[in-house]
Amino acid sequence: MMNSFSAADGTIQKITSTPGVLVVNFTDWKEQSWTIIFENLIAFQSIGAEGEEISEIIESEKILLKNINIEDIDGTIKSYSFISAWSSNPALIIVAKGYEAKKHNQNS
Repeated sequence: MMNSFSAADGTIQKITSTPGVLVVNFTDWKEQSWTIIFENLIAFQSIGAEGEEISEIIESEKILLKNINIEDIDGTIKSYSFISAWSSNPALIIVAKGYEAKKHNQNS
């Protein structure tokens, strides 16, 4: 799912949440802007994520946030952890069904 989008050495610019959706504005190592849209959002946790340089995004079948009732979630939900390049700890953890990464045109 992450084929054209690479998180390595990128930076989280902005996080916007609305019910059921989380939007992450991200700049990759080539200074290319991306919008990553997480749908069927269950929860997210940001630990100083905005402005943080990211080394990778780890996708996990395990729900990595506490206080989420696993019984209420169907089996297709995953955790997505944006790992800080500096601390190697998650700067942003998202629990959602999936995501779509959209590249912005340089002209727009």
